[in-house]
Amino acid sequence: MTEPENSNDMQLVERCRLGDERAFEQLYARYRLPLFSYLHKLLQGEPSMVDDIFQQVWIKANRNWDKYSDQQKLLAWLCRIAHNAVMDHYRRNRRMPTVELTETADFTNDTSTEETVDQEAFDNALEKAIEELSDEQREVVELRRKGMSFKDIAEKQKTNLNTALCRMHYAVNNLRSKLRDFIN
Repeated sequence: MTEPENSNDMQLVERCRLGDERAFEQLYARYRLPLFSYLHKLLQGEPSMVDDIFQQVWIKANRNWDKYSDQQKLLAWLCRIAHNAVMDHYRRNRRMPTVELTETADFTNDTSTEETVDQEAFDNALEKAIEELSDEQREVVELRRKGMSFKDIAEKQKTNLNTALCRMHYAVNNLRSKLRDFIN
């Protein structure tokens, strides 16, 4: 039995706890824009990290529905997860440069001085690294580079939204590992 689209957050969370993908999709649709906006405010100057942490928040939320209580507002709970993920990001990367995996790369380090990098070498290394990803991860990366939403990617791959988000998360981690020579 499916519940109506106007289910309250706790009803949807309860259904998520039981593995109901439709309930997850409803919560995602309800809170994706406010969460994305919150992350943009937290990560000013690091737009490349917004998508990555946005994915992490939904993955963590999906794994931790049992920790959500009805006494909390769901958006506040998601924002707390996002805040913690951003703080973890800053702690981990305090001394590491960041890499934007877009058509052009932006390299910065903790002193905010720009390094000169052979763009062609980076582009070649990025393309090679993408080719070495699993088929599913490579497809998610390519579709995201073309601007496709995760919901549309999930539909194209005939999987659920959480799986598409996880594939991108693992793909980004794999690419960072393969491109570490450019960020050290």
